[in-house]
Amino acid sequence: MTDSPAEEPASGEQAVPSRRDFLDQILAAGGVVWVLGTVIPTAFFLWPARSRGPGSDYVDAGSTADFPVGSERMIQKGGKPVMVLRLKEDEFRAFSAVCTHLACVVSWDPQLRQIKCPCHAGFFATDGSVASGPPPRPLTAYRVNVIDNQVRVYG
Repeated sequence: MTDSPAEEPASGEQAVPSRRDFLDQILAAGGVVWVLGTVIPTAFFLWPARSRGPGSDYVDAGSTADFPVGSERMIQKGGKPVMVLRLKEDEFRAFSAVCTHLACVVSWDPQLRQIKCPCHAGFFATDGSVASGPPPRPLTAYRVNVIDNQVRVYG
C-alpha cells in the first residue's frame, strides 16, 4: 500500500474541512477564551489602581441641601461604612460607622445627639470620643470639606 496524497479539489470547488480540523479550531478558540478570561481579571487585580492626583482621595456625600441640620447620612468609603453628620448649619463631621468594640455598625440618635452602637449599648459623642459603654477607642474621624455646596469626605 502506498500513501496517496490528499486529493485536491477541482478548481471552483471548496475543500471541506475534516472533523479533526473543526475540533482543533473549536479547542483552540476555547483555549484562547479561557486564557483571556483568566489573565485579564488577574492583571486588573494585580495592577495598582490609578490615582486621580493629589487631593483626590475623597467621596462625594451629597449636596448640603440633602443634609438637614441634626441629620446623618451613611456612605461607603473604600468599601467601609462612613457616617456623615451635619451638626450645625456650617459644621459637618464624618466618622467610621464601625464600632471599636466588636465592629457593629453604629447609627445616629438625633434625640440624644449621640452616635450609638445597637449591639452593646455603646455611645459616642459628636466628636467621635467614647461617651459611655464598652467601646475601648473613639471612632475613626475623616476630614470633611464643603466645596460648591457638595459635601466631600477625605481620608
